[in-house]
Amino acid sequence: MIRSMTGFGSAERTVGAWRCAVELRSVNQRFLDVRVKLPAGLPLGEEELKRLIQARCERGKVEGFLSVLPVDEGVGSLRLNRPLARQAARLLHELRETLGAEVTLNLADLVNPRELVQAVGWEGQEQPVLALVRETVDAALAGLVAMREREGAALERELLERAAALDRLIGEIAPLTRDLAAHYGQRLRENIPRLTQGLALNEERIAQEVALYADRCDVSEELSRYRTHLDHLREMVAAGGAIGRRFEFLLQEINREATTLGNKSSDAAVSARVVEIKSILEKMREQIQNVE
Repeated sequence: MIRSMTGFGSAERTVGAWRCAVELRSVNQRFLDVRVKLPAGLPLGEEELKRLIQARCERGKVEGFLSVLPVDEGVGSLRLNRPLARQAARLLHELRETLGAEVTLNLADLVNPRELVQAVGWEGQEQPVLALVRETVDAALAGLVAMREREGAALERELLERAAALDRLIGEIAPLTRDLAAHYGQRLRENIPRLTQGLALNEERIAQEVALYADRCDVSEELSRYRTHLDHLREMVAAGGAIGRRFEFLLQEINREATTLGNKSSDAAVSARVVEIKSILEKMREQIQNVE
């Protein structure tokens, strides 16, 4: 199954005297970028939390918020981060003196309010708190991944429908390119007498022209590569996983073969189908931007 890079997951758990809440949301991005806000003093480093997320997500920008608070005031409490508050107050005072005027700023404009207030009381309980945080993060991640998989399933259906349309169009183009040289020779025989005012046809010269044209308009290799790329594309979708960048590369290759088909053939029916192929490929390219 393929996965979308857009998703949301949240979880809340309470164990003993502590309650943990986690929210995770992700959007599409070329590589994996994890940014999570953690409460000060939490016995779980940001790098460890990133590793937990990286184990479940391969691409996308993942942002999250995590809080750990006591269930009641008897267990823990909140305290002011006095050094940070004093430092911010000094900066505010210095700014007013420098400008010589009242400044419409407050502490929240200078520092993160979450850093001004710290939770205390988990000293000596690091292991239970750490286990609670990991459990809650895992539950939120499960919700995030489930949503990415649901959206991925919808994308998969649409991509396969468009792949079927590409297959149909190349099936229509193949017979149209089969007798291009013969049609070209027929047009020469019809037009030369009209243009040369009834002079005799030089069949040997016409045969040479037809042979040269047949070589220039031969699209058998392009048709073969087109079908090979399309088969590979469907195999990738069936295998699932993080296929986004490889899928995008295959779309570029299919587009290249379609362009060559259009350039080699002067047939209007072929050109019309090539235009339709390129339109479908562009829609698929837009969809694949959100596939992991």
